[in-house]
Amino acid sequence: MTARVHVAGPVTPFKHLVQMIEDNRISAVPIIDKRGIPIGVVSEADLLLKERRGELDLDGNPLHLWRRRLDRAKADGVIASDLMTSPPMTVPVGTPIAEAARVMNERNVRRLVVVDARGRIAGIVSRSDLLQVFLRTDEDIRDDVIGGVLPTIVPGDARDLDVDVHSNVVHLSGEVDRWSDAVILERLCREIDGVVDVVNQLTSRWDDRKPEADAL
Repeated sequence: MTARVHVAGPVTPFKHLVQMIEDNRISAVPIIDKRGIPIGVVSEADLLLKERRGELDLDGNPLHLWRRRLDRAKADGVIASDLMTSPPMTVPVGTPIAEAARVMNERNVRRLVVVDARGRIAGIVSRSDLLQVFLRTDEDIRDDVIGGVLPTIVPGDARDLDVDVHSNVVHLSGEVDRWSDAVILERLCREIDGVVDVVNQLTSRWDDRKPEADAL
């Protein structure tokens, strides 16, 4: 998340929004009210509609009527409240990276506004921010597996398991007590920030998928 966010108010002029984007090398500006609560976002795409006014007038496709009206209104806008996409897509502080990525994908957005417990803007997270997690080192990921996951799920077997990480792919091998332990370990390793994949070669002493009666 980027905590230092350049924001604007609903009456910020068009030119000032362009200047903010250019000066700060950003792609969008969150629009907040007097309480610091985000009410919209103005992106480069919103501003560039100003250059497409003639094209929007010529588009007579009835299937695009609603979209054309919305784009035309933005193209005619002169202040942030005319230009912004509202309401903004928000997530609370502390949202896991995987959840933020899921929301972005489902809503087809490039950024999410992060809000605190009072609904005020706390930052902004972009697609590039989410990709940064995959730059974690193999050593850091291995430490998370050995120091966090294994002692929690298989404390008795942790020392007998082998954990290797190559290019953020976790390789698990060794023997655990139950089949379900191997499944849980794989799932938790996949949830570690920066993990690309998990190769699960764990074996188990007891297949707890089978009823005890069948095992007799």
